[in-house]
Amino acid sequence: MTFSGKKNTGKTKNNFRFVVMLKTRLIVLTLIASASQLCAQKGLKFGPAASFLSSRTYVTDSLPNNFNFRFKSGFSGGLSVQYGFTDRFVLGTGASFTSKGYRVFNDSNKNGNLIKHNFNNIEIPVNAIFKLRVGATSKMRALIGGTYNLSLDQSGKVLKNSNGTFVISENSVSKSYPMLNLGLEIASENKGGNVLIFGVYYKQAFANKTELSVYNSSDLTKQRNFSLGYRGSYIGIGFSYLFDTKNLKKSEEFFY
Repeated sequence: MTFSGKKNTGKTKNNFRFVVMLKTRLIVLTLIASASQLCAQKGLKFGPAASFLSSRTYVTDSLPNNFNFRFKSGFSGGLSVQYGFTDRFVLGTGASFTSKGYRVFNDSNKNGNLIKHNFNNIEIPVNAIFKLRVGATSKMRALIGGTYNLSLDQSGKVLKNSNGTFVISENSVSKSYPMLNLGLEIASENKGGNVLIFGVYYKQAFANKTELSVYNSSDLTKQRNFSLGYRGSYIGIGFSYLFDTKNLKKSEEFFY
């Protein structure tokens, strides 16, 4: 689909912001790498994990010139569990609560030109994590896997500006769907075996989560102006702190 005029400009700006955001996170990750150290990663480890993330809608219809959409910030928090089979291979899973969403702008509407919304989800990932062979003291890890995403929101939410001249009606298409996980991590292990992990992650959904119908009136019986889709894919930067289960065992005490 080819856009012209303002639509192309808005799309170019969105892509530029995305590239700048990704480069910034990769630079931060590289700086962390220079001050960290990764040793062995065998055994069972678990702990809290949190992420800052960004997602957006995508075009399913003809987008009018006075409308555009941008990335919406969100967050994720939960429990991460990993088991290291070798020094170079780790299997990871866990569960997290994720808030992610969209922002849509109507540039010509003076009565409220922005509608935004975050969806609540439960995510359960399964990842294969590999220590990269870039040196004897490599700190980098690559991640690939899948996530089961379950939406917690009710279908049929209607969002509008102050006078109802910019309206978005949400229609849930998929309450649950699979996602592809990709990531690049820096893992620093202390002497006790606990591991601090920073990473940049991308998750690609394989189903349309929600259809967004955009109206110029609160009367939803009229023909909609256009529609957008929201998959729930996102890019994020996150960290986790994993405790080595060996440290949780009580030390033996001997009395004489």
